[in-house]
Order: sequence, then C-alpha cells, then structure tokens
Amino acid sequence: MRIAFVSDIHGNRTALDGSVSLSYDGDRRASYLLLDGAEASIRRVEYDVEREIGLLNDSRIPHAGWVARMLVSGPPLLP
Repeated sequence: MRIAFVSDIHGNRTALDGSVSLSYDGDRRASYLLLDGAEASIRRVEYDVEREIGLLNDSRIPHAGWVARMLVSGPPLLP
C-alpha cells in the first residue's frame, strides 16, 4: 500500500511518497512530495478523476476497470 507520508527516524528525516493517483488513503486528489531545503511536505492537488476514469474505461489496459473502481473509492480493492 502506498500512503504519502514524511517521518523522522532516529533524527534523520525520511520522506516517502505514494503514487500521484491511487494514494490509497481515501483522498482522491493527486499527491506529491515537496522538498524545500531541509523541509519536506506532502502536497495535494485536485485533478479530473472522472476524466481519468473515463479514459481508463475506454482503454485496453488490463484491469482498467479495477483501477477505475479504486480511483472512485480511494482505498485499495481486491481485483
């Protein structure tokens, strides 16, 4: 599961980020990691999820319907 987060481990900053979509945390907005010097933060931006779902449904990508359902729901789903 990929959930965006930034954490400190033993005094060292560790920054991890999930995918732009399919963040699996219930937030349908795209996420990305912003590094500004020593400061790390997760940013979210709105994007046209319904358009992406339509493009997926019209594609020949394997399991496109499953991916589209996850985009709608947020958390991961079994295929």
